[in-house]
Amino acid sequence: MIEELTLDAYDDEEQLSGFLVGAEEALEHGEPARIAGIDVEVMRVDAGPDVRTGLLAHLTRDGEAYEVALADLAFPPGSELGLVVAAYRRWQGRAV
Repeated sequence: MIEELTLDAYDDEEQLSGFLVGAEEALEHGEPARIAGIDVEVMRVDAGPDVRTGLLAHLTRDGEAYEVALADLAFPPGSELGLVVAAYRRWQGRAV
């Protein structure tokens, strides 16, 4: 999946954009996820202000909005977004 998402991307910024497109395409509105054992809903994904910030997830929980690193979220089995995030973590050199 990493090769598919980063095809024709020549630097980190272009590769990050490939992961952003993959995440946006995989995201279903209100995608369930967990962070630190807490259930949340991912409403959208975008890129931070620079490559070092990476991809950000905009979440809701109990009517409150939050912004966290997309790679810090856990997704249920079978989640298309979860597959993209697993590839993104591997690309970052993090444990899947």
